[in-house]
Amino acid sequence: MSGVAVMLAMLVAALAAGAGVAPALLAPRRDPGAAPAARPGQLGAAARPSRRAADDRAVAAWCERVAAGVRSGSSLTRAVLDADEPATTPPFPHVVRALRRGRPLAEACRDAADDPSTPAGLVAPVVASCAELGGPAAAALERVAAVLLARADERDERLAASAQARLSCRVLTVVPLGVVGFVALTEPSIRAALATPAGLLCLAAGGALDALGWWWMRRLIGAAS
Repeated sequence: MSGVAVMLAMLVAALAAGAGVAPALLAPRRDPGAAPAARPGQLGAAARPSRRAADDRAVAAWCERVAAGVRSGSSLTRAVLDADEPATTPPFPHVVRALRRGRPLAEACRDAADDPSTPAGLVAPVVASCAELGGPAAAALERVAAVLLARADERDERLAASAQARLSCRVLTVVPLGVVGFVALTEPSIRAALATPAGLLCLAAGGALDALGWWWMRRLIGAAS
C-alpha cells in the first residue's frame, strides 16, 4: 500500500507541474515586434493592466487632448482647462483649480510637480516650460504621451511575461501540501508518525519552509515584474 501511495503522490505532483509547464509549451509564438496581448490562460493579476500602467495611459490621453486643443487654435491654458473629461478623474485637479482661480499655468504646474517617475511628475515640468517659454507645446506634449504609452506597454509586457512564473510559484507552494495531505489520508503509518511530537515538529517546519519559499518566490517575481 505504501508503494501505491508514493506512486499516486508522484503522479499528483507530476500533473500539477505539468499544468504549469503546458501553457508555455502550447502558447503560440509571438512576433517580437507585435504589441503584447493578454492570453485567456494568464493569471488575473497578469491579464489585467497594472494600476500604474493605467495611470500612464490616462495621463497620455490627457496630453493628447491638450495637444489637440492647442493644434485647433486654443491657448495652452484653455486647452488644459478643456482637456478634463467629465466621466474621468482629471490627472491635474490642483492645476485646474488654480487656473480657475486666476493663477498662471506655469506657476500652477510647478506647484503640482511630483516625482519624475510618476506620470504627473513627468508631464507637469513639460507643461510649465511650454507655458513659460512658449514654442511648439503640442509637439512636446505628444512626445510625452508617446513616452508614457511606451512605458505602460513595457510594464504590461513584463507583467505578462511573469505570469508563468507566478503560476509556477502557486504550483510549487500547493503541491507539497497536497502530497502530504494525500499520503496522510491513505497511509495509517504516516498518520501515526504525524501524531507524534517529532512528526508535528517536522510538519510545522515543512509548512514554515513552504511559506518561506512562497514569500521568497513572490518577492523575486514582483521585483522582476
